[in-house]
Amino acid sequence: MAPAVGQLDGVARGLAGGGRVRQPTRRGLTLLLAAVLIAALGVAALRIDLIRVRYGLAGAVREEKALLQERREALARVRALRDPTRLRQLAREQGFVRPSRITALPAPEVRP
Repeated sequence: MAPAVGQLDGVARGLAGGGRVRQPTRRGLTLLLAAVLIAALGVAALRIDLIRVRYGLAGAVREEKALLQERREALARVRALRDPTRLRQLAREQGFVRPSRITALPAPEVRP
């Protein structure tokens, strides 16, 4: 025989809703509001840190681009200074001439 609605055992009553619904207390609502506020402040702090990191990264990228451009310019300047045609012209202007003869000198002996 099936039990009557009023005669459910403890487990069945818990699964069926148990009857009484608890109303939230003022203290519980205050704690919930405090937890939500703390979570919102934490999210805001993380967003501010993220924005700070992004600004720092953008500055570093700008600095890297400027340094790369400076490096390219310095490398171009070095290549221009080492250009054999330019060096030949400077040597002529300074009075340098090709040697008529080259004398090989023996390497000095190294004494311990």
